[in-house]
Amino acid sequence: MLQSDQMSDQTVEKVTTVPLCVILARKDIQSRWADHAWEPVGVVLDAPKGVHGKIRQEGDGWTHYFMECDPLELHRKDAPAYRETLLQEGKGYLWVVLGEEDDVEEPLPYYVQLVTASSFEAQDYLDSGELIVEVVEMPQLLRAFIEDYVERCPQEEKFIKRKQKKKFHEDHNFGQQSLHEIRDLEKKRH
Repeated sequence: MLQSDQMSDQTVEKVTTVPLCVILARKDIQSRWADHAWEPVGVVLDAPKGVHGKIRQEGDGWTHYFMECDPLELHRKDAPAYRETLLQEGKGYLWVVLGEEDDVEEPLPYYVQLVTASSFEAQDYLDSGELIVEVVEMPQLLRAFIEDYVERCPQEEKFIKRKQKKKFHEDHNFGQQSLHEIRDLEKKRH
């Protein structure tokens, strides 16, 4: 289910992956421009393979579809961003980045570009303005896994400015020294 590449209690691999599937909701709306509104409403861990575009649930005026996607990747260097995400309202969130599907053969009008637990990474996609970025609540099991992952990641070292060591500095008076003085300086150097 939730796994990392050879993770032990002391070390954390650079990249850990979590397989998941996005749930996309289609809601009926009253508009002269569109009949439906689409939005991601959650993620499912360990969804079976081959469910892309299949109906998960239906109700009056809404339908939830499975959207297969690449696994969620957790990068050790992004641990501070994950810490921030876990603090948000005590729940933790995931950001789902969707792009419009050009292939008319596909069952859904969108594809999943990325699912991330880093608000910093999601902000980069928001800034581009080309893709749809929506937030969904993190499942409790995934939240516990990410909390454990972040705890095992090394803490960032604070930057400490070091003072430079004093270097021996000779005053050069180019063109103002006699040849004997220059020769004496050269002897001292070697």
